[in-house]
Amino acid sequence: MAFKDVVNVPITKIDTVIEVISKGDGSHERDQVMVSSNLTLTADIDSAEEATLLLPMASEAQQQPIVRYTDEHVKDGVVFKFDPIDRSLNDQELIERLEALADGTGKAEQNKVATQIDRCAAGISSAVVRVKPGQRNLRLFYEIAAPKAEDGAFEFQVIGPLPSFVIQGGGSISLLSILPRATTVESAVGLQNPNDEGSAIEKVEHDIAGRRVIGWFWQVDPLFKVRYRY
Repeated sequence: MAFKDVVNVPITKIDTVIEVISKGDGSHERDQVMVSSNLTLTADIDSAEEATLLLPMASEAQQQPIVRYTDEHVKDGVVFKFDPIDRSLNDQELIERLEALADGTGKAEQNKVATQIDRCAAGISSAVVRVKPGQRNLRLFYEIAAPKAEDGAFEFQVIGPLPSFVIQGGGSISLLSILPRATTVESAVGLQNPNDEGSAIEKVEHDIAGRRVIGWFWQVDPLFKVRYRY
């Protein structure tokens, strides 16, 4: 069993919807952020066999390539990062198996991870997805946290697309962010260059059915940051 980075997968289109799930009235420590992306691939992730991918399970992990699981042996400890959010029983069990790998990768631990990855991939999971050769439409669904800052505001950021994917010339990305009721947006920005606050992308904002919806449309790989409070 091994984990390998997936990089430079070309895509022509990505449509993403982010829904923030409220966990309280503002006195709580974090909200849950559900990210759903539909991508149009222009090439196979693997033209020879089905690829099993582990999706981001922490905000930090979005900055790293998606990881591919294989059946090769792992010799050293493997460390994954996880946001403290509510998950399905299947996904939570996988996280517990993956956490155990940080302390060593004996045969028993690796077999437990392999079994749980298969279970997640065969069901509905926000941690594991399988991609077949020739597949051109891919749906990724993962969950991260929107933690509360020291001043009481909540914030999250999403990289679109994830670092494993590269938008080709003429391609585009659309993103909609839906905030909970009874919240006020303090800032919402899409940055063409994540390191340049002056590279903001034009956005649209509307209140729809009592919730604030923010949208962006662009041609390259931006970073989207949203900050709000109750």
